[in-house]
Amino acid sequence: MNTEEKIIYESLNLFSTKGFDAISVRDIANAVGIKASSLYNHFKNKQDIVDTIIEKYSKDVTKFFENIKIDSSSDDIITTKMNWMCDDRFAKKSLTIFKFYLEDEYVVKFRKLLTIEQFNNSKIADLYNKIFIDDVLAFQSKIFEMLINSNILIKKDPYTLALQFYSPVFLMFYKGKGTSDMDLTYLKKHIYEFKETYTMKG
Repeated sequence: MNTEEKIIYESLNLFSTKGFDAISVRDIANAVGIKASSLYNHFKNKQDIVDTIIEKYSKDVTKFFENIKIDSSSDDIITTKMNWMCDDRFAKKSLTIFKFYLEDEYVVKFRKLLTIEQFNNSKIADLYNKIFIDDVLAFQSKIFEMLINSNILIKKDPYTLALQFYSPVFLMFYKGKGTSDMDLTYLKKHIYEFKETYTMKG
């Protein structure tokens, strides 16, 4: 990890625990182990650091979703009701998303940073909503729409289904620091109960 990367890493640690305003350039420099004046060789100021953090980790989250995209030509699409009920692909993909949000060290800290700063900055509030709410709901709505069109799920608004599926999980973001074994057990139970409730009968 070079000096610039250390500055970003330590700044993320500090901002995600105390907020942007509570941290000084000197605090960041001390955490990195350099003089405060040396920090300006890499960044203009504290705002430049937080802007870099937001840009970097926003791209990382976007890239993650691009890598797990599902479309109608994907092998991940489950086309029969029996496969939907028995197959674990949807559960595994859902757990991959949730674990990424709850266990990835950088994403967890990035989420905490945005959670704190969303009340001070409307652009950060919009970014928080996009990354941790809107993008997830859009991804899940697309899956549910395809399952509805395949007569696997009941005829219901896909976005409403996404809300009903994601809302309990979203609450878990604030319940703890990560996914304990109990959390994962709950997640799996939630996924399979959702299937039981919304799969077309008969």
